[in-house]
Amino acid sequence: MMHRYGHPVCLIDATYNTTVYELPLFMLCVLTNVGFVVVATFMLSDEQAASIQAALQVIRRWCPEWKPEYFVSDFCEAQISAVESTLPGLLNC
Repeated sequence: MMHRYGHPVCLIDATYNTTVYELPLFMLCVLTNVGFVVVATFMLSDEQAASIQAALQVIRRWCPEWKPEYFVSDFCEAQISAVESTLPGLLNC
């Protein structure tokens, strides 16, 4: 899914306070021909930019040609910073 649909737009979102565990669950989504689909998930012990960046770098190593033009995120500075560091040259974040 990432190879086929991960180039124009990607979306990152995290669940907060929706489970009994105090661990944020992040979802990476791409826009397909039937809507947004989750292509990767990762759970971290914190919501720091360095932790998010490390997870995104693992995904980038698994899919080195992943180079979206746009990346959608909520207004979370840690997420935005991690995305910009992992995927330099985005048109918009």
